[in-house]
Amino acid sequence: MASETIWADLRRLVCVGPSLVVATCDERLSLELTRVAGARLGDDGLMRIALPLPEARRAIWNLENNPVVALTIVLPTTYRTLQVKGRDVRPIEWPGHEAIAHAHGAAFREEAIAVGLPVDSAGAFLSLNRFATFAFTPSEIYEQTPGPGAGLPVRA
Repeated sequence: MASETIWADLRRLVCVGPSLVVATCDERLSLELTRVAGARLGDDGLMRIALPLPEARRAIWNLENNPVVALTIVLPTTYRTLQVKGRDVRPIEWPGHEAIAHAHGAAFREEAIAVGLPVDSAGAFLSLNRFATFAFTPSEIYEQTPGPGAGLPVRA
């Protein structure tokens, strides 16, 4: 599906403080958008996500009943945006996810401050105390950065 360059770009992008949001839906296809506390693309090809509790309760219920997800990754300082879709979401054990979530929170805070968010509110988007962790196999990746390529599949 994707070249090693695309995988490397995706691995790098989730580590530098982007806004991370998952879209899930329930049995009536009602959309739920939820911030993600941290994400990593493993060498095994699985995208791992940490969802903050209690904020993500509805998204977790959706994922447990409909294992389809779209993860949107936006770097605030550049608007670099990718959307990664998966159809096999499942709960997983993810040792070290707390440290990843806290590192992501700090990196996102720096990104938010760089684009003008007040320092005192830049890190107040989600709690970083408890998480539910999930993984999925990326089945589609789309370019969503504003411009003529927005909405197109990422190609090798």
